[in-house]
Amino acid sequence: TFVAVQGRALLKVDGVTHELSAGSAFAVPAGSTLSLTNPGPEPFHAVAVLPVGGQVTVGDAPAFTPPWAA
Repeated sequence: TFVAVQGRALLKVDGVTHELSAGSAFAVPAGSTLSLTNPGPEPFHAVAVLPVGGQVTVGDAPAFTPPWAA
């Protein structure tokens, strides 16, 4: 889940693009492919929420648990 705090971002989930702006949130379904892009000059700030033990994959690397979800 991403909660936008400042700025604007485009979140592409399984090929579908969603816009995030300050005050909005988006829950990413488990197993989805996603990318996050800042389309403008203003910085984008968000809170990312991941369940304890949640796994992340980046490219072809093996899945791992980020330190904040351990």
